[in-house]
Amino acid sequence: MNINMDPGVRRISSMRTVHFAQPEDKADNVSGSSDELLISKEGQQAVSDGEIDGFEELAAKVLDKLGSMTKNEFMDMVKTWTDQNQPKLEVNPYYKVDPDGSIATKTYFESYLSQLESNRSTIEAYYADAYKEAQSGPFNDSMLNIAAKYQCSWSEHFRGDMPDKERQWTFNQLKAMLTGTGVALNDPYALKSVGGPKTVDEMDKIAKQAVKDKLDGLIKEQGISK
Repeated sequence: MNINMDPGVRRISSMRTVHFAQPEDKADNVSGSSDELLISKEGQQAVSDGEIDGFEELAAKVLDKLGSMTKNEFMDMVKTWTDQNQPKLEVNPYYKVDPDGSIATKTYFESYLSQLESNRSTIEAYYADAYKEAQSGPFNDSMLNIAAKYQCSWSEHFRGDMPDKERQWTFNQLKAMLTGTGVALNDPYALKSVGGPKTVDEMDKIAKQAVKDKLDGLIKEQGISK
């Protein structure tokens, strides 16, 4: 899965690999199954902010570095964060079910990353037909096919009926899919059916709520009073 953050608009954008790097060669970004961050489909409701602070800074750091981090480096970052926030957790009602903050941290990132993965799937499905068409167009080269259709106004295949911005988005996304570089995740056209792209703050709010729901569930399950 690829993830991109566009700091200029605080929305998800150009791509970065999410698999953990291997210790011996981080630059290759080759990952085995044991070094992948598993993503669940739970915790997607956005209701109100959670009660555990400090996730935004940790999320920003991880999303910025995750593609070049080893699994051990990721765990070290999480441990550092939980150690620094331990005093807060000790007086937090959730301390009884999550004393080291590991459940909260895992749940937060599962929710956050699953939102990104959901966007990617929606976008690629939206362009699926255009992608197939690009591979079987009038030219033997897929890139020439999308250039003729979405960039070259003099081409007989040009989509002049499509608004300029939408046409540029289509070209860029198809180019990313054809070259395997990963689609941009803040596509307003492909994500229109699901309410458009979420801001970083909106995604953070959903992830925090997932944490609260998870810990509330554990408290109820164990019959613990807050």
